[in-house]
Amino acid sequence: MLKLLTEKDGAKLYYKINNQAFVVAVNRAGKAVASILENDSPHKVKNFIQIAQDTFREEDLTYKVIGPSSSINAVSTVLANFSPNEVKKVPRDGEFEVMFFPADGKLRVTKSLVVQKPEVVKKDVKVLIVDDSKTIRNLLNKVFTKAPGIEVCAMAEKPSEVEELIKKHKPDVMTLDIHMPEMTGVDLLKVIGPKYNIPTIMVTSISIEEGPLVLEALELGAFDYIQKPEVSQLSVVAPILIEKVKEAAHSKKTASQINKLGARPVSEMNLDSLVVVGSSTGGTNALKDILTKLPSHVPPTLIVQHIPPVFSKAFADRMNSLCPFTVKEAEDGETVEANKVLIAPGGKQMKVVNEGGIFRVKITDDEPVNRFKPSVDYLFKSVVPLTKRKHVVSVMLTGMGKDGAREMLALKNAGAETIGQDEESCVVYGMPKEAARIGAVNYVEHKDDIASRIAELSWETKKEVAS
Repeated sequence: MLKLLTEKDGAKLYYKINNQAFVVAVNRAGKAVASILENDSPHKVKNFIQIAQDTFREEDLTYKVIGPSSSINAVSTVLANFSPNEVKKVPRDGEFEVMFFPADGKLRVTKSLVVQKPEVVKKDVKVLIVDDSKTIRNLLNKVFTKAPGIEVCAMAEKPSEVEELIKKHKPDVMTLDIHMPEMTGVDLLKVIGPKYNIPTIMVTSISIEEGPLVLEALELGAFDYIQKPEVSQLSVVAPILIEKVKEAAHSKKTASQINKLGARPVSEMNLDSLVVVGSSTGGTNALKDILTKLPSHVPPTLIVQHIPPVFSKAFADRMNSLCPFTVKEAEDGETVEANKVLIAPGGKQMKVVNEGGIFRVKITDDEPVNRFKPSVDYLFKSVVPLTKRKHVVSVMLTGMGKDGAREMLALKNAGAETIGQDEESCVVYGMPKEAARIGAVNYVEHKDDIASRIAELSWETKKEVAS
């Protein structure tokens, strides 16, 4: 329950804050209320705004936020959506002191206090490897045992061995083969997923046959997937495997845990706008939830999901079966038009070009950007010059890393509306976090409210098309 600090609590209020955000709302008469936020959840910020507006019976309040650099940008982004006035930000990392005078709307804030923190001993991430191939088990074991901070606690050859090993070793993360004797990895996930809630990374050969199975596993709550490593590829694949395992252990969230009740209804959309979306880990489920909430008629939409070859086609086909509009893997030279959602092919780059007033996608074999191919930055960069002719809505969804943030800022500066998924609903709060950190995000939204926000923003500005 959010506690509101008002002049009823005293004329002078003193607080010692440590890695929290102290947020203040000041009315036109100079009176103020405040609250201490444990985190930068947009829902908590919006709750504070609503309570403050109800308290003062006015909406145009001025907001101030003091706290860790990592969170005040996200908090102030939400506050800015509800105030015509500039949000004042005061970064304070670590512990600091606040003297709050509610009747005058004044604050006195100390510098961050130097506090000697107790040394925290980080435990190794315990990994359970499940694969019927001894070669793959040994390769994965070799990768993980060489990685600092990771311990292989057990290995299983058969699905029937898994539950006992989970009970005995309590792994933090499990890698799970798709095809095994007794049952598939997907069927095993259906059994153990709800019972033990272990972040699971599917191990796949990246084939046409396995594409739909991997997508099903992701819908069931699997954290991510990796390609079966080969000895010749270990130097390239190993860092990716290690990063995904550590992210999975850190996240402790699955797609099935981050839905919410009461999502906003979605209105009709401006078909003359252009929507561009970037996503990575957890993105296939987020995209499914967003696309299936959109109305039957949508503006042209371009999506970069970090995904390997073959899987992008399977994912596009899956979305096409669920949506009333066309969803397909993009082809070189294809026109960008209403009621069509184009997904970048895995292992390729996708950009948009203007050919005599007609927008087309170009599929290239250009180098990876931010180590990704397809890359969100690569797509977004190509869209920046198009903002002169088209109203653009840019969306950044869940995913590790920083891909897309830089060019999303360029899009925002060029006049595009920008949306970032909130931390609460992200499987991995990486890409949208970086976008918010550098000031590229206009709106921070829960996954289940993004479709509504896209529809609303599609009407914000109508560009005059140059002759």
